[in-house]
Amino acid sequence: MTRSMTGYGQARWEGDGRVVVVEVRSVNGRYLKLSSRVPHEFAALEQELEKRIRARVARGSVDLTIRLELTGAQAARPVNQAALASYLTQLREAGERAGVAVSVSAEALAALPGVLEADEVGEREAKALGGHVLATLEAALDALDAMRRAEGANLRGELLGHCEAIERLVAELELGSPAAIEEHKKRLLERVNRLLGDVGVAVREQDVARELAIYADRASVAEEIARARSHVKQFRQALDQDQPVGRRLEFIAQELNREVNTMGAKVPSAALTRCIVALHGAVDKLREQVLNVE
Repeated sequence: MTRSMTGYGQARWEGDGRVVVVEVRSVNGRYLKLSSRVPHEFAALEQELEKRIRARVARGSVDLTIRLELTGAQAARPVNQAALASYLTQLREAGERAGVAVSVSAEALAALPGVLEADEVGEREAKALGGHVLATLEAALDALDAMRRAEGANLRGELLGHCEAIERLVAELELGSPAAIEEHKKRLLERVNRLLGDVGVAVREQDVARELAIYADRASVAEEIARARSHVKQFRQALDQDQPVGRRLEFIAQELNREVNTMGAKVPSAALTRCIVALHGAVDKLREQVLNVE
C-alpha cells in the first residue's frame, strides 16, 4: 500500500498519578531523519525508541516528543518556602522604594523559578514507566501509520490519474507522428526544388530518398514512445507493492522526463509540440507528487 511521508500520531497512558504522552510527526524527506525531545528520566530509552521508529518508518523527517505529566495528588508539588519568602521580600522592598503597593497573584508567584519543588522521578519509577513509554510509542506509531496510509491512498489516486494522462498523450503523439513526418518530408522536398529551380534543376523524391529516409528515422519517436509506456507500466506495478517505493518511483519519473525531452527534440510539427508541452506538464505533476511517497 502506498504511504505518504506526511502524518501525525499521538497516544497517551495514565496511571499512578502519571501521564505519558507520545507524539510522532513526519514530513517529507529524502532519507530517514529522526529528532526527539525526551524527558531526561527516559534518556536510557532513546536507543530503543529510535530502533522502534526505524522499524516502522522507512523515509521522511520524523519528530518524536514525549511528555511526562502529573495528575491528581501527584500534581500538587511542594512549595519551596525559602524561595517564596525571598521573592516576596524583594517585591515588597521594590514597592517601598517606588512608593507603590505591589500585588502579585498566586499563579504569578508559582511560575517564578524555584518556587515549586521539581518533581523528580526516581530511577526505579522511571524503569517501571519505561514499558509504558514503549507501548505508548507503538500506539502513536499505529496512529501515524494510519494517517500516512490514508494520505497515501489519496496520493495513489492522483498518481494514477497522471499516468492515465501520460498514456493518453503518448497515444496521441504516436497517432500523429507518422503524418507529421511525411508532411515535413514533403516541405523539405519543396524547399529543395525552390532552391534549385532557379538554375533549372528539378528534384524528384527518389533523388533524395536516402536523405529523406535518414531524416524520417531521426525524427521517429517510436522507441521513446515504447520506453515511455514501459516506464508507466513499471510505475503502476511499483504502486501496487506493499513496501516503500518512493525512491523507485522518483527514478521512473525521472526516466519518463528524459524520454519526453528526447521526443520534444525530435517532433517536427507545431501540433505535436503542443502535445509534448502537455506531456511535460503531466510528467512534472507526477514528479512533484512522487516526492510525497515513502
